[in-house]
Amino acid sequence: MNGARHRLGAGWITALALFVALGHSAFAHNADVLLARLRLENTPEVRLEITADVQGTPWLRHAPNPVEVLGAGLRVVLPSGRSWNLSELGKPKITLHQGFAPPAPVPVTFEPGEPIPELLTATWTWRPSETPLRIEVPLYNPNSVLLWSTAPGTEEPSAGWQILVGGDRSREVALPVAPSPLAWNWKAYTAVSVAALGLLLQATLIVVRIRKHFGKRVVQP
Repeated sequence: MNGARHRLGAGWITALALFVALGHSAFAHNADVLLARLRLENTPEVRLEITADVQGTPWLRHAPNPVEVLGAGLRVVLPSGRSWNLSELGKPKITLHQGFAPPAPVPVTFEPGEPIPELLTATWTWRPSETPLRIEVPLYNPNSVLLWSTAPGTEEPSAGWQILVGGDRSREVALPVAPSPLAWNWKAYTAVSVAALGLLLQATLIVVRIRKHFGKRVVQP
């Protein structure tokens, strides 16, 4: 990390100690840690929340758009081999906060007397077309990622949390609900219906104009 001001406290240090105990290569390049929570619900949608201490992470602190960097720094991989960066899954919801409210696999606390850093959480929500999912950290990402999931209806971390570095791919995470990418909601139906009616109206107007144009030519002496 980058000094006491940029640490996330004793729980964070405990997570790093686990890296050391495992001999993980993350410490070879002094990577900072991102918190990644995959929230599973009894709906076709899933949410992935990425929390970072932007000021304590140099490559985010100096980026023109830290959220864009976060979105490009993780990929969702499907069983078919297709994959997308988080940034390709739509615009995330952004929140700024002090402290990490939801329980993490390693408790995130703060050392007495240290200023609590402001954290940024970017949340992507999308509807997967396949299950199970895997999360991949691209090779160029210098951050280590603490990844875990939560079961529907609970904030508690599920068993089997993981620590990933650049080039790693997580274990498979099965969705509790079968994917249904074609089961659109009413907003999607409304948008498509309005667009279709607009195209139909435009085509009708074109046909009327053509008929009027040729009709005038026929009646001319």
